[in-house]
Amino acid sequence: MGDTRKKKKFYFRKRRNKYFLEPGFRGFFCTCNFREKDCVKEMYNLLNEYATKLYPEVDGPPPATADREDRTDSDSESETDIGDLLKREVDSMKNYAQKSLRHKRFQVVETGASNCIFIKTNLPCPEELTTAIIKDLCATKVQKTRHVLRFLPIMATCKANLPDIMESAGKLFDKFFLKTSSTFAVIFNKRFNSSVSRDLIIKELAELIVLKNSSNKADLKNPGLCIIVEIIKGICLLSIVDNYFSYKKYNLNELCKEDSSNDAEVSQAKKFKPDIPQETKTIEAPVTV
Repeated sequence: MGDTRKKKKFYFRKRRNKYFLEPGFRGFFCTCNFREKDCVKEMYNLLNEYATKLYPEVDGPPPATADREDRTDSDSESETDIGDLLKREVDSMKNYAQKSLRHKRFQVVETGASNCIFIKTNLPCPEELTTAIIKDLCATKVQKTRHVLRFLPIMATCKANLPDIMESAGKLFDKFFLKTSSTFAVIFNKRFNSSVSRDLIIKELAELIVLKNSSNKADLKNPGLCIIVEIIKGICLLSIVDNYFSYKKYNLNELCKEDSSNDAEVSQAKKFKPDIPQETKTIEAPVTV
């Protein structure tokens, strides 16, 4: 008798083309609490909502078919080496993926760190869109996200070493600190990186800002501009934002809270607090017979 047992069927899930965080990107950096997929959906909705208001003339990306046509033309060439054909096919697929990423207005990329999300953009000034969102949420107090915590624009990304960080930061400082003076503070965070010295980076950046303009002064309590340095593994994210502390460190949940919410919560807590009998001291009068 033959084996009548059923054989197991194996199903393989097709892997999606993932994009990874690289130097030279611009975009938005946000943090969340373990609900990364929901956070990405909320960020897409939020960014698209305000982007259509600020940039209504920008249409969708054109179809990237030129590379496919070039590839079909190249296939007709007489090539006998299979290795060259495979190499050309792999290179064309990489170029096609990079072109599709370049044409997308917003595209999430892998950061390699949990609860840290980076959304790449082809907009020239991500800080402009971020400022519009932050100001509107601060004025209306309408909470449009549940899972997004901090939401920061990223103007430049580079490799997480001192020479590359100083080079990328120098280009940003020319725009913000060269002609006009301002107070500043450096906000530094790093994740999964032990080779970069926090104190050294802050010291070098502060000295570079003063070299750009001697009137620039450090102010840790109420700075006019804050330099954001976020290091994730081997990539450094750089940005310069204003009103960092007045905008609740760009925390969307804290930004949408009412100013008097604390007082209201205290009053509600007092209102619904159960009555606990206080201990009273009783003095018994002497009994006379």
